[in-house]
Amino acid sequence: MSQSDRQQIIFCFILAITALAVAMGIGRFAFTPILPLMIQEGTVHLAQTAWLSSSNYIGYLVGALSLLKSKRHPLFVVLGLTLVTLTTWLASLSSFAWLLVLRFLAGVASAWVLVSISAFAINWLKSRQVASSGLIYTGVGIGITLTGLICSYFIFQPVTVTIAAQSSLSPLSSRLWQYLGVIALLATLLVTFLLAKINSQFASTAAAKANPSKATPTNPTSSSIPPPAKLKLANVLTAYGLFGFGYILPATFLPQIAKQWLSGQSYLLIWPFFGLAAALSVVLSQGLQRRYNNVSLLGVWRASQIIMAVGTLLPALWQSLAGLMVSALMVGGTFMVVTMTGLQVAASQVTHYPKYNLSALMTASFAFGQLIGPLTALVATGKNIWLALLPVSAIVLLVGVALLWRPYQHQQSSNHV
Repeated sequence: MSQSDRQQIIFCFILAITALAVAMGIGRFAFTPILPLMIQEGTVHLAQTAWLSSSNYIGYLVGALSLLKSKRHPLFVVLGLTLVTLTTWLASLSSFAWLLVLRFLAGVASAWVLVSISAFAINWLKSRQVASSGLIYTGVGIGITLTGLICSYFIFQPVTVTIAAQSSLSPLSSRLWQYLGVIALLATLLVTFLLAKINSQFASTAAAKANPSKATPTNPTSSSIPPPAKLKLANVLTAYGLFGFGYILPATFLPQIAKQWLSGQSYLLIWPFFGLAAALSVVLSQGLQRRYNNVSLLGVWRASQIIMAVGTLLPALWQSLAGLMVSALMVGGTFMVVTMTGLQVAASQVTHYPKYNLSALMTASFAFGQLIGPLTALVATGKNIWLALLPVSAIVLLVGVALLWRPYQHQQSSNHV
């Protein structure tokens, strides 16, 4: 591999990780670490946060479905990041009604980036025989971690809080949205520059693939690999939707739960730790995938979702900093693994269900599940609503595991990571 090729690969990883960090860490999940501060300042109330979260998830569903037939991936990466930048900055100036609209648009934008960067970067890296292309998804955890650290830094500074309270400037939560908007803008410019650098390289690779005489020879042994056993599509889709429902409550409200149950500023540690666990889980899963190529996809999915269920239930039983940190580790360290594994299981079934766009169906099921999750907070009232809601989420996750268990025991060996 030439020095130029290595440079192009590094550029692709940087742009993909940066794009996902902004789209997911800011576009989707910046709301989570800022939420306790917004509630404290009276900007929003707890019931309103459920509506804001659901608005974002509806936007995510709409954004994903809008790209079912689009192949203009670089364009939608730039458009999505631009929209994330605008909606993030405007969130600092908006009332609750406008926040609903902005969170919807941020959901659309984050889906555009996730879907488009996945299609573009994964294909580009695979065309250069890069085995660890899945490492681009560390961007999700990196974005969550950095956003959490930035928010924690400004919230933790007593001087900053005092100045914000005594001045005529906007509340601290509003200025945090502005800071993140500036970061999103700088990242958008970087990603646009790097896309321009490598886009022509991707086009030339695609042209080479279109020419059989120049295409890379296929692995002669690949045809001997038996196709995976047919799974029950309804079970897979339902289990993925239940995963969306089960993980979203801790993923949305864990810092707020921590602020309610912990004294002082220790709750600020929870969200950065959640993001760090998500990033490291992607690295770990990629390493295990290369080392143990006979591991069952369904086995990984089931095991990860069981760990997630325990982590979701834990804060209801262990209301301390240690309990919440372990919960953040267990949920944050599995949600990206389940996300990627579920989509891999769906991809393995394409030959059995040629009439369906399984990726779109899985995304729709997941989005519907995570949409319903926050709305359950609206029907539960009282100071300790999490004592009721977190066990419900854990049970839902375990029901999803049950759907993946019994029918597939005899098929594990044919579905590999």
